[in-house]
Amino acid sequence: MDEMGMTNEQYKGMLLDELEQWEDVLEMAKSANAEEIIRKAEKQIKKIEEKLKF
Repeated sequence: MDEMGMTNEQYKGMLLDELEQWEDVLEMAKSANAEEIIRKAEKQIKKIEEKLKF
């Protein structure tokens, strides 16, 4: 049985969706002045941006 993985376009689309969600979390965290959540969101955003470079 052949299993197809995601295409590069599908993977990039998934990462862009995830990036948008983390940017929303970051904005909410900033509004709530939640430093720990801000750090976590910024870390995740950086990881996703690195993955999108490929």
